[in-house]
Amino acid sequence: MQINISNLSEGLHTYSLSDDAKTVGLSDNLSGQVTAGVTLAKSINQMLLTIEASVKGIFVCDRCAEEFEQEVKSTFHTVYSWEQPEELEETEDEEDREDYYVLRPDQNMIDISENVRDYLTLAVPLKLECGKKGCAIPDLPLKEEEQSIDPRWAELRKLLKPENN
Repeated sequence: MQINISNLSEGLHTYSLSDDAKTVGLSDNLSGQVTAGVTLAKSINQMLLTIEASVKGIFVCDRCAEEFEQEVKSTFHTVYSWEQPEELEETEDEEDREDYYVLRPDQNMIDISENVRDYLTLAVPLKLECGKKGCAIPDLPLKEEEQSIDPRWAELRKLLKPENN
């Protein structure tokens, strides 16, 4: 997923990119075509990219253990510049430099594949639920010995008062 930035005029530019999930480096449960809608705002010294990416995911429901399909989406921003701002030069922390890339003067292509892969991977929910009506963990039949009451507890049942509704 590359964008040619050579001879790009200032202003807004839009791109529709797609690539295979395996080529982008996504896990096996994310498959098919990865699509990315990119809005690139170019100014004199930098480019701000707003990226909306999506891919089809095949998961197993955490509640009913049924397989289901769900679209995974993510929206994020990335900045590319030909010079590093002073506030980033002073910090050595890598996290402050996330999603900020300094371009070489002769660089004419930017590759967003790695960012798309990272953000789509993070967009997969931790709790996977199919969302079907009535989805629940199936009731397992109790074994006969689990159904019988321990005789030591049977005497306590006599103390329970029946509820009056």
